[in-house]
Amino acid sequence: MTQPKSDARTFQRKTVLVKRSLQLRYIAMVFLSVLAASLIVGGDVYYSLARVMTTECPVAISGLTRFNDVLAVKVALYLGLMLVVSLYVSHRFAGPIYRFEKSAQTVGAGDLTHRVSLRTGDELLELQEEFNGMVASLQAFVQKDRNLAERLAERTDGIAQRLPAGADVARAELKDLKLELEHLTRSFRV
Repeated sequence: MTQPKSDARTFQRKTVLVKRSLQLRYIAMVFLSVLAASLIVGGDVYYSLARVMTTECPVAISGLTRFNDVLAVKVALYLGLMLVVSLYVSHRFAGPIYRFEKSAQTVGAGDLTHRVSLRTGDELLELQEEFNGMVASLQAFVQKDRNLAERLAERTDGIAQRLPAGADVARAELKDLKLELEHLTRSFRV
């Protein structure tokens, strides 16, 4: 029997490329950086050793050709491994970034009850706390303004009721003011 998940952080992402363009750029950056560093350092070491070996021990040239074949296979394997590692690392960043984008859209649409919930082990957990704190602060400010608008709407009702019988224009203006006050923060969900 399966138990219901009580924590939103236990979900598993099923898509490896969550935010395709971001992840592919990240993978390319990591891959090209590793490739450049490998070519610079490895090429220099290889050139220096090959030069010494060919000048000091000309018999080693046949061994150097076998070494080149093994080296080419190893370089291909290392670069393939680097692609897999960079895909994994990019996945750890892209998922949270995608969730933040969706959360920003939700909050931007007025839902101040929404909070970001990342998986345990994801990157950007500190940003999650800051984002959620910011939304909570906005929610408190809007709730405070909503309470003030409700009190002002009640006061305009009281003033409208105390007006003399011939003050229909003032009563209508106070009614319009009350309606505006009531709709002041209604676009937010708090």
